[in-house]
Amino acid sequence: MSPTTVSAAVADARAAFLELGGREATTVAATIEALPGVAAFTVMATASQAARPQWAGLVDDLFERPLLKHAKSGLRNALMSTLTGDTLYRNVFFSFADAVILWHYGYTQQRTGTGRLDAAYDAIRRLLDSGERFLEQPPGPEPEVDFFHRLRRIRLTRDNAYPSLRRAGRLIGAVEAEVTSEKLHPVRGSILTSYMTFSAQVIAMARALRDQRDAIRREDVIAGLTAVTTLVRTPPSALHG
Repeated sequence: MSPTTVSAAVADARAAFLELGGREATTVAATIEALPGVAAFTVMATASQAARPQWAGLVDDLFERPLLKHAKSGLRNALMSTLTGDTLYRNVFFSFADAVILWHYGYTQQRTGTGRLDAAYDAIRRLLDSGERFLEQPPGPEPEVDFFHRLRRIRLTRDNAYPSLRRAGRLIGAVEAEVTSEKLHPVRGSILTSYMTFSAQVIAMARALRDQRDAIRREDVIAGLTAVTTLVRTPPSALHG
């Protein structure tokens, strides 16, 4: 999407994002706006409008693997998280996992086979371990339940971090709408926009935890968005080896 043809919705969303994200957000904003030029993003946007099984296929075996089982044990549902003051809900983390499955489908259109689950699991582990550097580093040891206990307590309210993430989600949604021509729900957005925004949140929180901080900053949000948009632009074959 070139600057001369950008829609008013995209331009407004970009301006709102940069207002909070600052100059550091300029690069990732431009990357988000360029996503319609990635064929896999178009597939992801179209597929995500269908019911999840139609693009995800059978994924029970993936969710029985250690990291995802530990996440299920270590995170709470939205209601319990609200009552206990946790900031990472179980459904948000599993939306991150679904985003990676959808990314793999965007490139391969595969809905069966152990190989696709292996590739998705590897990508989930890399993103959680290394964030925006996931292409450079293989995954480390699988996190235990205690990791998720600590992750769910990372704060979102400092440095305009979460408002910046929400505005980035608005930009992603506006860009996605250019691809699908679908009108976005003003609150929920779309499945793909939610997946990408939730993924950036999880990656930002993991980054703060690695740095032994108790809250995310805008730099973590930018790193999370960079990781997610890099994933969308990277075929699964690039993660092999």
